[in-house]
Parts: sequence; C-alpha cells; structure tokens
Amino acid sequence: MSMPKRKTLPEDDIQQVSHTQNEGIDLLQVESPADIRRSIWKLALPAMIEFGLMMLVQIIDMIQVGSLGAWAISATGLAAQPTMLIFSVFSALVVGTTALVARAAGAGDRDYACRVTRQSFVIVLVLGVVVTAIGIPASGSIIRLMGAEADTIGPGTTYMKIIFAGTIFTVGNMVLAASLRGAGDMITPMISNLVANAVNLFGNWVLIHGKLGFPRLEVAGAALATSFSRLVAFVITFDAVYRRNKFISISFHDSYKLEPELVRNVLDIGIPAAIEQLVMRTGALLFARMIAGFGTLMFAAHQIAMNLESLTLVPVMAFQMATTTLVGQGLGAQKPEISEKVTQQAILMSVSLMTVIAILFFAFGHNAIDVFVDDPEVIAIGASAVKILALSLPITGVYFVLAGALRGAGDTKYAMYVSTIGVWGVRLLVGYLLANVLGLALIGAWIAVVLDMLVRMIFAFARFHSGQWKEVIDAAEYC
Repeated sequence: MSMPKRKTLPEDDIQQVSHTQNEGIDLLQVESPADIRRSIWKLALPAMIEFGLMMLVQIIDMIQVGSLGAWAISATGLAAQPTMLIFSVFSALVVGTTALVARAAGAGDRDYACRVTRQSFVIVLVLGVVVTAIGIPASGSIIRLMGAEADTIGPGTTYMKIIFAGTIFTVGNMVLAASLRGAGDMITPMISNLVANAVNLFGNWVLIHGKLGFPRLEVAGAALATSFSRLVAFVITFDAVYRRNKFISISFHDSYKLEPELVRNVLDIGIPAAIEQLVMRTGALLFARMIAGFGTLMFAAHQIAMNLESLTLVPVMAFQMATTTLVGQGLGAQKPEISEKVTQQAILMSVSLMTVIAILFFAFGHNAIDVFVDDPEVIAIGASAVKILALSLPITGVYFVLAGALRGAGDTKYAMYVSTIGVWGVRLLVGYLLANVLGLALIGAWIAVVLDMLVRMIFAFARFHSGQWKEVIDAAEYC
C-alpha cells in the first residue's frame, strides 16, 4: 500500500493538533506501564460512556417494547438482525478511515487525514442511498425469510422500513465519528451519542404508548424514535468536522473529486473488515433464525440474553477502540514497540474488568432477566443462557483488544479469516449440533457462542505473538 510522504505542519497547527487529539499522542513519549494505562483510559473512558449509553438505550428500548408483550420483542428482534448486519458492514468499512487517520495523526499529516475523511464520507453516503432504496421495498420479504410468526410479520416489517429510511444519517455519523476517533477525539462522538440517546428515550416514551397528544404507535414508535435520534447524532458530528475540530476539518468548499489511490488505501483495510462483519452478522442472522424455530418464548429469552451480552461488550469495545487508535498512532510515528505495549496493557485492563462482570452475572443473572419480562418460562430459560454467557466474558475481553490492535495495524484480512472460522465453523455448525441434534435447544446454542469466542481468541493471540501485524502497512512508507 502506497501512502503520501509526511507533510510538515506550521508550529501553530502542530499545537492545535496536540490539543485536539485528547492527548493520545502523548503516549508515544512514555514507556512505563502506568503511563500507558493512563493514556488508554483517556481514550477508552469517553468511548465506554458512549457505548454504555448506546447499549443502555437498547435495553430500555426492549423494556419499553416488552411492555407490549413477547410478540413485540420478537418482532423488533427479528427486524433488527438484518439492519444490524448492514450497519455493522458500514461500521467495519470505515475501520480503514480510523486506521489511516490515526496513522496520519501519528505522523502529523493533517492534509492526508482530511482527505481520507472526505473520500470516506462520500463513499458511505452513496452506499447509504443504495441501501435505503433497496431495503425499504424488500423489508416484508426479509422479515418472512427470518422466520417471523404471523403476529410479528406486520410490526416487524414496519420497524425495518423506518430504520432503513434513516440509513444515510446512521452511516454518515459512523464515518465522521470514525475520523474523529482516529485523531484521538473520543469526546465529540460521546457527546453526539449522549444527546441522541436522550432524544431516543424521550421519543420512545412519547410514541410507543402515545403521550403528549401523540398517537400510540407501539413498535413503529420505537423505530421512529431511533431513526430521529440518529439524525441528531449526525448533525452533531457533522458540525464538529465542519466548524470545530482543528485536526479533522471538511467543508462544502473542499474538493470531493474521487482520489482512486486514497480510496484504495481506505478500502484495502475497510473491505476485509466489512467482509468480517458480513460473515459475523450473516452468521448471527442464521443463528437467530435457528433460535426462532424453537418458538416465540425461546426467541424472546435469546433476545434478552443478546441484549445483556451487548451491555457487557461496552468496556471491551472501548478498550478495542483505544487500542486501534493508539496502535495506529504508534506505527505512524514508527514506534511499533509502543503499539505492542499498549496492546498488552489493554488486555490486562479488559480481562480484569470482564472477570468482575462475569462473577456478577453468575450471581445475579436471574434478576437481570426479570427486569425485561415477567413470564416465568422466559425468565428461567434466559437465566441459564446468561450464566453460560458469563463463561465467555474474560475470553471476549482478550479477543476484542487483540482485534483492535490488528485493525490499528491495518491487518484486517487475518481478523476476517478468524471470524469466518469462529462464526461458521463453530457458532453455527457446533451450535446446530448441540441445539438440534443433541436437543439442548437454546442452552446448546449458547455453549457454541462460548466456543466461538475461544477459537477466535486463540487465533488472534497467535497472530499478535508472531509480530506479523507490525509489517502489514509499513509505517516508513508514510512518514
């Protein structure tokens, strides 16, 4: 991969860059584990707050929708799987944006970072329009393919159409937030999601049951609140890159002419990550389809367990994001040894926290399920699934950090291979054998989830230990 030579910035711009990056780049000047951990926390904590709020809203969504009955949980859960698949692909596609902006930040090249942002922004907006045009008319067919029962087809289709209608705002916010994070600015994405989540919660309260004179829209109300909140998040991140951020800045007066080489650099990293997410989400979709075959109550329990899993992923996603940014900056500054130390410390921090969460799940898993639903059968099934989930949490803590390091280095192809093996070779195949052949149903399926994460962790650790990730993108070509 060829990259432009480093450009020297004026002294005032250098100072602006330093202040913009959340002090992440300061890590390159230190060596002690304690200093490294502080640098990780400076980036991870805002991301943790952001992701935590996002997951909390998802849980509150489910609680509010669950008040309508198990059918509503199943309808939104089935509808969410295909849209999550698509948005996850977009999220992974902009991994190249984060990695290259981080590399540019490490080298002090503001011009290249801005060009990457502009090109990535145009790419995802065009693709977003295509997804909307295809997704809205296809929603009914998709929900039927998911195995929805008669009482969930109508509301599930409506939910999916509304979510697809807001695609352009969702993906636009993704790419701008990715650029800001690459530069070390975790605060702006956190603020945008905080405000958007508040809007979502209020919208749910107003629209699901009909408050303040608005009609009772039930599942459609939840979808409208979600789509509008994503519009709000987009407006905030766009304002940041248009007016306020000093390192990442775009405007309507900039050139948006296609730069094939730059686009190729972004896609060389982003496409393998996108394929990885496509593999994972397609697997998750088929996994959900398998669980749906066990009936509405079983799927409702599964969906609740999945939401609890999403909540537990908040800290590891934050450590992953911090690792991606700092590894990229370290390699951009031609200090791979710092990138390695960052990864090691992030693993220790992630595993420690996930072990504590696992213990809490073992002790209070039943109470966690009880928050969402009052059906005794759903509670009993879900509580067992949550205890199995707890076994995977320390493993997940290791894997996510290692995956973040590989992404920061641009080593996304290997992560793609690992995810394919884990999801299709373990989660789906072994899950089918345990759930259907051996008759363990949901419990067997969740045992396969644990085995999936274990396999992925082993492969990712092997790659990191080999040191090959340091040479995937030669930092000397950039600087």
